[in-house]
Amino acid sequence: MTRIYFCILFLSISAVTNSQVILSLEDHSGYIDSIAKVTKNIKSDSLKSLYSFRLSKMYLIVQDLEKSKEYLAQANRLKTKFPYLNDLSLYYNSFSLMDKGDAAGFEKMLLEANKRLKKYNTTEAYRFRASILHNYGILQQQKNNEKGYMKLMINEAIPIAKKSRDYELISGLHKAVAIIFMNNGEREKASEYLSEAQNYIERAIKKTPTVAESKMETYLMNAENLVELKRFYDAKKVLDKAFSILKKFPESNLNDSYFYSEGFYYAKQNKNADALESYKKGMKSAEKHENRIVLNRLKFAEYQVLFKLKTYSKAKSNLDYLIKHTPFILDKKNYYNELAKVYNATNEYDKAYFYSNKYNNINDSINNTNFQNEIVELEAKYKKAESERKINLLLSQNEKAVLMVNNTRLNTILFAVLSFLLFLTVLFLWIFNKNQKKLSAQKEINLKQDLMAFENRHKLSVSKALIQGEEIERKRIARDLHDGLGSMLSGLKIHLNLAKKEKGEVIHGADTLLDNSIKELRNISQNLMPESLLELSLEHALRDLCAANSNAITKIEFQYLIKKSKLPKNYEIRIYRIIQELLNNALKYAKASQVLVSCSQNQDVFFITVEDNGIGFDILDTKNKNGMGLKNIKNRVEFLNGKLEIESKINQGTSVYIELNVINEN
Repeated sequence: MTRIYFCILFLSISAVTNSQVILSLEDHSGYIDSIAKVTKNIKSDSLKSLYSFRLSKMYLIVQDLEKSKEYLAQANRLKTKFPYLNDLSLYYNSFSLMDKGDAAGFEKMLLEANKRLKKYNTTEAYRFRASILHNYGILQQQKNNEKGYMKLMINEAIPIAKKSRDYELISGLHKAVAIIFMNNGEREKASEYLSEAQNYIERAIKKTPTVAESKMETYLMNAENLVELKRFYDAKKVLDKAFSILKKFPESNLNDSYFYSEGFYYAKQNKNADALESYKKGMKSAEKHENRIVLNRLKFAEYQVLFKLKTYSKAKSNLDYLIKHTPFILDKKNYYNELAKVYNATNEYDKAYFYSNKYNNINDSINNTNFQNEIVELEAKYKKAESERKINLLLSQNEKAVLMVNNTRLNTILFAVLSFLLFLTVLFLWIFNKNQKKLSAQKEINLKQDLMAFENRHKLSVSKALIQGEEIERKRIARDLHDGLGSMLSGLKIHLNLAKKEKGEVIHGADTLLDNSIKELRNISQNLMPESLLELSLEHALRDLCAANSNAITKIEFQYLIKKSKLPKNYEIRIYRIIQELLNNALKYAKASQVLVSCSQNQDVFFITVEDNGIGFDILDTKNKNGMGLKNIKNRVEFLNGKLEIESKINQGTSVYIELNVINEN
């Protein structure tokens, strides 16, 4: 049985192996460089140390070992005063032992890191512990303790990962369990875990350098398993999801594996021409990316189709290539066995005998009895070819008797075939009737779903109209206050000053009251529609907003991680309103001493993060969920086809992550 090994080791082991091909959709160097820039400008030693640890792992993933070691050394220098970072450093430093080949030291350090992090009940600590247990489990699998690996994943790693709310990590752990089931031929159970893995990775909205690639790997693995289960309709839906992403990245090396999965899907349905075409595209892509592992998979898959089509010459050519280009002796053993089959099919029994013997030399300790029988059979065929005339003479003498026996047997078989065909016809009619009922029920479900979708679109259009109307009214009121009442108050102040000069008297306190009124009027006008947003940029407006709301009790830190961004003004206004509402909630209810507001952008996706260290709240409480503040934020996020995620616990602060679809003006 062909075994499947999940050797990602949370991307750590593969990252330090030079021959490993790093799967990617696009270049993430810009994302990593932006994190490096933020790290350089951070003044806090604790934050700089934590960011440096993360950067060391990111550069390890993209195989920039020099920068990885540089940031790891910087993180270790800055961590000494902070207990949490000292404990966490064991996890990051353990990978240097793996790089040196010290598997025992790597395992020991992982266990110590998990032990120390148990005392921290934070989402970040849970995330690191789940990753540590995953890496430790893979080490157990390599020691052939697959049962222990399975228990560790199901009973410890996955429950801890769910506490971290890191959906990419939870998906990866479900995928690891699915691979264990596939290794043991339990495809149905594997399908359950792969379905869960796909559900979690599709819910992951936090931008990381690996989330898109993890989604693609999950799609392809799930599709291949569904094909093995002959659930071709479900497999096609998953493959279509993968293709909808990959078509935007024609140069990605994930196309190599996609075309293998697509060809496998066709081959299992005997659509041999389509399968060969997919394999051809995959081999062209794999050669371009120098992806030797997937190229060999594609060559062998193509061989299987060619052998089925009896195109033995081309099939033999594929096997010759595989024997020449594989470094693994177990793979060569299987290729020798396949060559023996090819030569046996072309009646070249001497060569079939030769390659079977080579297979036997490698596999003499496995299935020895069965293999010896195969050698005896091939040897008999070879000797039979040498004495063919004698055999033909014996056959001719018994030909008449054989024909009589065959006639009787043919009549029996014909009767059995007719009975079987009648049974199949009845079975087909029954299944067809059952499927028609299912189709009718499905059509009714689809109709209800369409009606619900139409209703949701209608609600969204109403929300959009309300938001647009609100912004128009804000502009009008701000303009009226500034141009009308503001001008009148300014004129009144001028007259009061003239009266004071001419007559030397003025109503006591009137001047101070008038100044306060003008200042309050400007604050109201600024809140309704800030001039810095209209005249300058979103960054200036948000900096002014954060500065204006900072006070002696609450310090607001603002990060704008975007080099060049020119959004339409209506998008900037909506983003400003969302952050304004989030800050109002934090200042009004959180009782926080620190608030972090961060903005970043990747192509047409704008990311907003607002975090505070306040008292938090219960997200599941209906009163909190349906408050006007959250409702306004949700409406504005839906208006931009975005996603909203809130993490909060009592006395542990609140984190809000927002992902908005925007359009740059270039």
